[in-house]
Amino acid sequence: MKINITTFATAFAALTVSAQAAYCPPRSASPSEQRLIFAEFYQKLFTDMNATQALIDHMAEDYIQHNPYALSGLNNSIEALSFVTPETVKFNVTFSGIDGDLAFVYLRMDIAGEPRPRAVVDLFRFNGSCIQEHWDVMQERLDNATNPLDMW
Repeated sequence: MKINITTFATAFAALTVSAQAAYCPPRSASPSEQRLIFAEFYQKLFTDMNATQALIDHMAEDYIQHNPYALSGLNNSIEALSFVTPETVKFNVTFSGIDGDLAFVYLRMDIAGEPRPRAVVDLFRFNGSCIQEHWDVMQERLDNATNPLDMW
């Protein structure tokens, strides 16, 4: 049986990354490890809807937040996202990716009780194995939009 070394290395990295509970404080991480770490973060936050665990496992204590409505720091972020449950918000991710130490997600966010969905872009900067910084942009869908193309 012939084993592809790239496949083996990727599988080994995935097992190594998954075996670690938390990635902060930051430590050295290769680009392939960062991709796996980001995929795990993304899964916890946007699919499993476990914002608290995603943040505890993946964000630095001194996390830098650029959203004007939220404060920097891990505990502030946990508090700000405490509303995220399957009953209160629905995420539908359209695109995601990572290049170097920057990762992004483009998604539709529907919040219970809100009349219109929002388009959201989240940009994260990694410091090795740990998410260190975040930017986001949100745009509400307009009822009388000039452009007929859907935002998603």
